[in-house]
Amino acid sequence: MNPVAAQPDGATVVRHLARLTAAYPAFRFSRELLGWKGGRWVAERRDHAASGLRVVITADLMELHAALARDRDRCRAR
Repeated sequence: MNPVAAQPDGATVVRHLARLTAAYPAFRFSRELLGWKGGRWVAERRDHAASGLRVVITADLMELHAALARDRDRCRAR
């Protein structure tokens, strides 16, 4: 994670969130402010009883996507 990296503009964020929502319908996505650390993206599994990753919190949308993709691949491998 690179905290100095440029932040994407609003339209890019909306498009990326739409793709994430379509690719991972089991998750709900939001943006949370976490005190002095600033904003973080949150992906939370809708069905808390389901197996696999439950919550991802990160400042980087690409890192969020990568974590969800790893979890999806791991669950498919079972």
